[in-house]
Amino acid sequence: MYTRGKEFYDIVAKGLASMGYVSDGERSAFDLWVNDMFAEKYNAEETFAQMGFPLNPNIPINPTYEQVEATIRPYTVATYVDIDSDGATKSTDGFMLKTGGLPTFKHEIVLNRKILREKMMLAQELGKTTPEMENIVMQLLFNGVDNLLGGNYNTFRNQRNRVVSNEGKLIIDKKNNPLGIALELDFGVPSKNIMTSKWYKRNANGTVTQNSAVGKTIVPIEVMQDVKDNAEQIDFAGPGHWECSKKTWRTLVKLDYFRIAYVTSTRPDISDTDMKLAYGKTISDAAMKTFIEDAIGATITVIDDKEFIEKFNPTTRKIDTVEIPSFEDDVLVYVPDGAIGDVQCGKPIYMETPGARVSLYDGGRTLLRQVFNDENMIQVVKSEVTGLCVPNKTRHFYYLKIEG
Repeated sequence: MYTRGKEFYDIVAKGLASMGYVSDGERSAFDLWVNDMFAEKYNAEETFAQMGFPLNPNIPINPTYEQVEATIRPYTVATYVDIDSDGATKSTDGFMLKTGGLPTFKHEIVLNRKILREKMMLAQELGKTTPEMENIVMQLLFNGVDNLLGGNYNTFRNQRNRVVSNEGKLIIDKKNNPLGIALELDFGVPSKNIMTSKWYKRNANGTVTQNSAVGKTIVPIEVMQDVKDNAEQIDFAGPGHWECSKKTWRTLVKLDYFRIAYVTSTRPDISDTDMKLAYGKTISDAAMKTFIEDAIGATITVIDDKEFIEKFNPTTRKIDTVEIPSFEDDVLVYVPDGAIGDVQCGKPIYMETPGARVSLYDGGRTLLRQVFNDENMIQVVKSEVTGLCVPNKTRHFYYLKIEG
């Protein structure tokens, strides 16, 4: 039997070379390919800035985070001095709230073993690989890396949504991380910023019933106005906006209170309450959103991010993909506009080995390794990130718990 070396069966290397990716002495072909292929699809600076958590430029070797309370400053007036004196130096630094270790999250994906085996057997029969084989394997590699990078970005987005919606706390437990370890971080939202205003009751079957006190002793529009006014006038917070889950928004926009309020404002000729409600139910959700935002003096951002986890099913003895809430339901959160924190990452530590290709992505924050597993004869792409969304304006996070 003719024995061939491992280089003959390394179709990934041949695929990279056929696409023009070869090591330049400093960076591997795999690293060049990853950073070229995904440069536009996964842009950390743009993605995290949109989340209100821009990327922290520092990448320390010691994987710890620093929560520095940002100073929300108005444009303060200048200091009047005599002509020969300097003006007072503006205060620009925040103050340290806490530090801690950055969590590490990993996942991996196995390149389709059946397809790889078929291509390797065919290559052995032909005595060479073909462009078609190389193209198929590179597609497998692309899909694998894409799955991992997309999952990493979703992990950061999930951190952000959990911290913002859960009173400044990041709680990772068996419910949302069944295959990993538990983690709990509290970034410190003042207790005075957490309020309850019961607008409706959600039954076990999902049916929503409006609280009888709504529109009488509880006036939701005024409640939201008061939160905004207190934030600006008492806590000196800057401009802000409301955030809620899509499920919460769909519940709010259907409440009789808001429908009747809309008609009262726009159709003063309709005086009968039942007629107001009947007419109000014909108004589009988009028009209702514009009306509510105008009434409360702030925009409402509806968070529709979905989170999926993998969980072992003891009955089928398989891994199930399960959707779980990312942003807490039945809570309204008022937060400052713009950046409300940053994404902090540690520097990955790794060893170059003969059986692995290594790539660093996101400016050196994400470690990708394409590994050949000799024991199981499979090729695996592994991802590792040490990072955390760290809020820095939690004293200006305000919560309205509206279900009860």
